[in-house]
Amino acid sequence: MRLLVIDHDPAFVLVLRQMLDGLGLPDPDCTATAREALRLLGAGARFDCIILDLDLPGGAAALCRRLRLLPEHGATPILLIARPPKDGDLAEALAAGASDYVSRQIDPLELRARLGMAARLTDERRRSRALALRLHGLAAAGFGDPQPVLGLEGVMELAAFEDRLRHGHTGQTALAFRIGNAGAIAAAATAAQYHDMLTHVAAVILDRLRPEGLVLAHAGQGEFMGLMPAPPTERPHVLAEVLGLRLADRAPIYDRLALPRPVLQVGKPMRPGLFFRSTPERLIRRARATLRRPDPAPQVLV
Repeated sequence: MRLLVIDHDPAFVLVLRQMLDGLGLPDPDCTATAREALRLLGAGARFDCIILDLDLPGGAAALCRRLRLLPEHGATPILLIARPPKDGDLAEALAAGASDYVSRQIDPLELRARLGMAARLTDERRRSRALALRLHGLAAAGFGDPQPVLGLEGVMELAAFEDRLRHGHTGQTALAFRIGNAGAIAAAATAAQYHDMLTHVAAVILDRLRPEGLVLAHAGQGEFMGLMPAPPTERPHVLAEVLGLRLADRAPIYDRLALPRPVLQVGKPMRPGLFFRSTPERLIRRARATLRRPDPAPQVLV
């Protein structure tokens, strides 16, 4: 947790640094004036929390307003250090954007609690920003583009999947899954809803086949590629029925959102030949092609 202390009292700053060290926190950056702080922040320095002296010359409220105009610190927690009774100044600084305050006679446990809250606010802000960026990327992605399915163990991006296939042994089995009505769902859903649908389908597939060693990657157009040490124990049409029943558990949610329920198809297992190793791209292409043909027995790809 990176901290910035803005306080014009060197003796208090020394005590505060010792207290932070006792709490196991890193040594903070320190400035004595608003001008120094703005110069530091204007140069691109980023902090998880700003500790600000309410009695700073020039006014803490004025500095709070300036800080909130900086793009990288518009939501950074600002913890005021206040001498009672300063109710008017305190109210003005809080209205100007400060997040919280503690008395200048700081109790270490109270300081730990307030900084812990600031850390949680910072983490939540980062997660929200990451989600916004991810959703922006999903909205910009085309229907045919592979999309990252985050938060599921056993799911990787397509490039990593191909690399794993490229460096694996000849006994690997590639298996394709296709959401037959993905185009209709994409047309009716928002980017976030479509991504949630992909995540739901991936979770159902993994729940069934992870015990058999499956890893999964989204390949675009509502299709997933799976990689396993051996073909699944269930034949494709049986596996499709089992997965379809599990997908039906979430049918009321799709109905409430007025979205089509995903219909999952399972291709036949494909394996590289024993003597001529196929390229990952060719093996994936052949596995995906089985989704558009009848479902015979597993085939060995030469």
